[in-house]
Amino acid sequence: MKIDNIAFQQAVNGNWRVPRKTVKHDILILVIRGAAAYRIGEEAVVVRKGEGLFFPEGTLRSAEADKSEPLQLYSAHFRDLSIEGHPLRGEPYVHIRPLGCDYLKQRFSMLYEHWIGKMPGYEFIACGILMEILGLVHRERFGDSHSSSRRNLALRVQQYIVQHYREPLRLSDMAQVVNRSPTYVSSVFKEVTGRPPIEYMHEVRIAAARELLLTDTMTIGEIAESLGYCDQTYFNYMYKKIVGHPPSHTLKM
Repeated sequence: MKIDNIAFQQAVNGNWRVPRKTVKHDILILVIRGAAAYRIGEEAVVVRKGEGLFFPEGTLRSAEADKSEPLQLYSAHFRDLSIEGHPLRGEPYVHIRPLGCDYLKQRFSMLYEHWIGKMPGYEFIACGILMEILGLVHRERFGDSHSSSRRNLALRVQQYIVQHYREPLRLSDMAQVVNRSPTYVSSVFKEVTGRPPIEYMHEVRIAAARELLLTDTMTIGEIAESLGYCDQTYFNYMYKKIVGHPPSHTLKM
């Protein structure tokens, strides 16, 4: 695989558009805020917050932001993917609606951070993260053998975590929401998403922490407390475990 560009894009005053042209790379996007209207060939596709879109090299496309809400998205431009059975090729485009959007957002954020940082070995790390993202998309599209009831339970727990991640959360609270035992909830959630609910909660919190560190004037201690970490040392530990470096490093970016 050769990555040509990783970008974080956003509409300025609602103005964001991509002229109609044939792309020279495979392109994968993930919208994290707002919505974007794409035209792939002659077909219109609206990609909303939490959704992604893939279109291969040679696609004729244009795009513009939906001006009703500010747009933010990640995009990866790559080619020469030398693995058999590319999980997304073979169709004019693939509209992606991932269950684990918050985790994909965190992985795209890490991918972008390594790409713009260009520290030694960044190309290998970036390719590895992008391969993981493609694998997760492939698993959700083709490898999901879970029943709709188990997927629905995992989604309800996931939504509860996203809505309440700043509060003290216990597994028993999540279990009460879906009227199941904590053991059952933990087992099903891990089976569907690949990780336990508490681990997912930390991923959501740390993703929020990264955004605050990059965009807000709050101190590390204030951010830790606002996200439900009473102990800043534990927050630093979880941040480094998930992101790969301490929060102080992100502040210097």
